Order: sequence, then structure tokens, then C-alpha cells
Amino acid sequence: MHILKTSSAALFIFIICTIISCKDDSVLLKSKEKDEMELKLLMSDILKMSDQISCDNAADWRIVPIGAKGCGGASSFIAYSAKIDTALFLQKVEQYTQKEKAFNEKWKLYSDCALIIAPKRIECVNGKPKLVY
Repeated sequence: MHILKTSSAALFIFIICTIISCKDDSVLLKSKEKDEMELKLLMSDILKMSDQISCDNAADWRIVPIGAKGCGGASSFIAYSAKIDTALFLQKVEQYTQKEKAFNEKWKLYSDCALIIAPKRIECVNGKPKLVY
């Protein structure tokens, strides 16, 4: 009878530990999803600001690197009009870049480590800025 109680106690402890470890994985997944959602929302704000002005004159547009690859360097480039609130826009771009860098470090993400070549200029095509490499 004593062996049965000991076995039952060991089984109970094993089940509790398994449940706790699964719960921790679930919490980590939700935390990662939350971090990803924050990045997506911030990028959505950035794109909304960039898209609010029609591209009619490429001279009114600028290019800025955005994001952070796991090995360093920008993950891409984005065009923005000089007619928007550029200080706010660039602040959001910097915030996004720092958050993506922190995300990569927190979740130990790496990239292909290829350097992204900066666009040479912007062309306006059908009211949208097009980066030309």
C-alpha cells in the first residue's frame, strides 16, 4: 500500500510539473505573439503616415532605413514625404528599429546577414513612391 501511495504521489508531481511546463511554453508563445503584434501595429502606423501623401514629385520624398536584422543593419528601407510630420515619422521609425532589434535579441533570432543595398532614388508611379536600386 505504501508503494502505491508513493507511486501515486510521484505521478501526481509529474503531471503537475508537465502542466506547469506546458503553461510556461504557452505564456512564452503569447509573449512572443504580443511582441510581434506590437511590431506590426507600429509598422502599420508608419506605413499609414508614409501613404498619406500622394507621390507626385519625387523631389519631395526621402528614404530612411528601418528595422534591424538579426546580424545587424537595417531590414529594409521606406520612403516618406517631406510634407508629413517628419520628426514624428522618424521617431516612429527609430522606435520600430529599436523594438525589432530588442525582439531579435530576446527571441534569439538571426537573419541571412546579407547587407541590404540602399535605394539610389525614388520614382513616383501611379501616386506611390517606388524605391529604385
